[in-house]
Amino acid sequence: MKSNIDTAIDENVFCQADYLGIIKVTGDDAQSFLQGQFSNDVALTSESHSQLNSYNSPKGRLYAIFRLFKSTDDYYLLLPKEILEPVIKRLRMFVMRSKVVLEDLSENWTTIGLSGSLVKSSISHFPGEVNGVIHENELTYIQIPGTEKRLLIIGPTDEITKLKSSIEQNFSEVDENFWKRLDIHAGFPSIYSSSQEEFVAQMVNLQLVDGVSFTKGCYPGQEVVARMHYLGKLKKRMYRVVIEGNSIPAPAENLYLANNDNTQSIGQIVDAQLNDSGGIDALAVLQTKVIGDESDIRVGSTDGTSIEIADLPYSFE
Repeated sequence: MKSNIDTAIDENVFCQADYLGIIKVTGDDAQSFLQGQFSNDVALTSESHSQLNSYNSPKGRLYAIFRLFKSTDDYYLLLPKEILEPVIKRLRMFVMRSKVVLEDLSENWTTIGLSGSLVKSSISHFPGEVNGVIHENELTYIQIPGTEKRLLIIGPTDEITKLKSSIEQNFSEVDENFWKRLDIHAGFPSIYSSSQEEFVAQMVNLQLVDGVSFTKGCYPGQEVVARMHYLGKLKKRMYRVVIEGNSIPAPAENLYLANNDNTQSIGQIVDAQLNDSGGIDALAVLQTKVIGDESDIRVGSTDGTSIEIADLPYSFE
């Protein structure tokens, strides 16, 4: 069943990623507060280094996956807008006496994503390493992983608008679904409203993309995540898959083995987007025991649309 299916995504493109929102965290206690809430080591975030991070329930289930970056003493979370309100509401519940202010910047700030061979040569403020950050003229530039060079540019909408005209000279504009597909090919998971509290960090390979620290200390769900790391055997992990047809499954939609008397789900969709070959590129969490040459995995039911396993750009432990 193993396949090397990989629809090339090597165009020079840009996306105005309006589906992403931004939370700003300020105050004297901002770092210590966030350190006690998130899965990664917030102390390692600096003005020149961003990180993938997560916010979990006490049971270790993911509320959100986001990119965390810093400018001066302020922190910023870049995450899907559809989960921003419940995330910021929950964080505010735990501020209590801490000197911390959380602010939604989404109305006045914008994010643009660029991908392709021309990114490095076309953008003067291109960080020298993945997760690297450059701040210039009110804008933040972050290099992120991908099958091609990828860059996020984040800042006030009026400043982004000024930059956009020069970007359009070398890059073709694509919609958010194309950009999400780039994340899928990079093996980077996203959490949406329908998939909140469905997965533990290791199920979506967060430990393989530097989204979890096992040495930083306590945070909500830390005992569950640490127990799975040190004592447990990972029974589910995330794979890249290709789905037949053009009916896009929603995040958290169940997966099943075909022609099986046992109708219990063996996995769930993480994200799925149409590709340019008449099918769907997706990330899916699956039981490791069902992965094999003879496995016939279906979407939605035991006789649903079939899927094939494709390669990820990184290896499992």
